Parts: sequence; C-alpha cells; structure tokens
Amino acid sequence: MNPKTVFRALSLAILLVPGIAIADYYGKAGSFEERLMLDGPVELDVDTGSGSIDVRSGSASEAIIKGEVRVRKRGFFGRSVDAEEVLAEVQENPPIVLDDGRLRVGHFDDRGLAKRVSISYEIIVPAETEIIADTGSGSITIRDIAAPVTADTGSGSIKLENIGGPVSADTGSGSVHADGVAGAFHADTGSGSVYLVQTAPGDVTVDTGSGSSELLGVIGALDADSGSGRIVVQGRQEGRWTLDTGSGSVRIDLPDDAGFDIDAESNSGSITINHPMTTTGEMSKKHVRGTVRDGGHLLKIDTGSGSIRVD
Repeated sequence: MNPKTVFRALSLAILLVPGIAIADYYGKAGSFEERLMLDGPVELDVDTGSGSIDVRSGSASEAIIKGEVRVRKRGFFGRSVDAEEVLAEVQENPPIVLDDGRLRVGHFDDRGLAKRVSISYEIIVPAETEIIADTGSGSITIRDIAAPVTADTGSGSIKLENIGGPVSADTGSGSVHADGVAGAFHADTGSGSVYLVQTAPGDVTVDTGSGSSELLGVIGALDADSGSGRIVVQGRQEGRWTLDTGSGSVRIDLPDDAGFDIDAESNSGSITINHPMTTTGEMSKKHVRGTVRDGGHLLKIDTGSGSIRVD
C-alpha cells in the first residue's frame, strides 16, 4: 500500500474513535443541482471528504452536477453546529468552479465548512472529459468516459465501465472493478479484490495487500503483486510479466502459439506448464526455468504457498 493510502486510512480510523467522533452525523439533509454550458473539452476534478462519486457521460456541451448534502448535528468534541445555516450556505454557494477548461467540484475555500458536511455527487459530463475523482470515504463509479481516469478513495469500492483511456484506481479498503479499459491500467488496494477487462493495449500494474486479482485481455507488460490472494491472468505478453503472491494460486492463460521465457517458483504447491518447454538449469518440484517455443519476454511467477498453472 502506498504512503498516501496508509495516511488516509489512519486518518479515517482516528475520526471514528469514540469521544473524538461526531456525536450525530446526519443532522440535516438537502440537495443542489447546477448546469453549466461548455464550449469545449474540460478536466473534471471532484473531491469529497465523505460521500460517493458517480460520473457518467452525457451531452457534449453541458455539465450537470447534483449534490446530496448531509450536515452534522455536532462538530468535533461535541460542539454544536447550526445545521440549517450550514446547509443553506452550501445550497446557495455549492463548491463548483469552472475556469479555463477545468471544472472543480467539492473544493471548499472554507475548510471548516468542508468538515461539517458530507456530499455525494452525481455528475454528467461530455465523454471526452478527463476525470480526477477523490473521496476520503465512499464509493466511486465512472462510466462511458473516453479519456484518462484517476480514482482514489480512502475506504470504498471503485467501479469503472467503458473507459477509453489509461486508468489509475487506488483504494485503501475496497474492491476495484474495471470492465472495459482501453489503455494502461494501475490499481492499488490495501484490502480488496481487483477485476479488469482490458480492451486495448497498455501496461498493467496491480497491487493488493489482501485480495485476489483477475485480469483479462491483458496486452502489454504486467506487474501483479498480492500479499494474500490468488492471481488469474488471460492475455498476450507484450513485455515482461511478473506475478507474485505471498499466499495464493497463480493461473495464466496464454495463446496456443505463445513463445516466452519462464521462471516459476512455489514454496508449497505444484507447478504445471502446458506448453512445450526446454528447461534451463536444474528443475525441481518447487522451481522451473526454461524456454517455451522460441522464447520471448520473461514470465516470472512466485508464490509462497499455492499452485502455479500456465495454459
């Protein structure tokens, strides 16, 4: 897990400690909606400390931002909050700024106000909009976007569908489900599974502290690492593939005519290579090295406990 994820997870945990936490979070609720006319492509940067984010494509000339606002009855250390006043201020002046092709949503100038509210966003933007979405606690869903996407949540799941550009997805606790990524893909989860269907070439990097990875249609280099969880990959090597899990099985499905070099090791589990292979050096039940067909990119697999199978 990267340092940013660790910090955010610890920060969230501190907020939940009895005596420091909010006595009653949901004091007042309301909503707002803004419509903005656009004259060209934009970059969407949406941020919320607590709340979900849902982004999808729509008209090429308009952005629609809907916010569901919840206000705390009490602030930190039991201090009272005028919930109606806070709600009215957010509804009258929602945190939305469009400037020089950048649409910023959820970035409060008043940090004290930001801490008093939880806002979940539903946003409709043109398909060519580049997305940066960040929430401290909550799920993120992004659909039908033909541009790069960055999604980051301290605690919550990330769901991506039909993304026509490179993707970076990071969650401290939660799963990443990406169905239809046309380009490079990076995913990091402290605790949770990763599912990917890649539809166009691009390098793939996946890191799960605890959770399985299923990566389909991979065309490019691959680096998949799991502290505990199985790894399943289907695709074609266009670079080095490195797969490492502390505890879990590894299964690879490659084309019938694939040529590659292999270095596979399992401290506890069987190793099966269902391709014609010429071994290199000594071969044992725990460690296999060799060349498949005419060789090619290296396929390196390592599992502390679990079987390895390459079809």
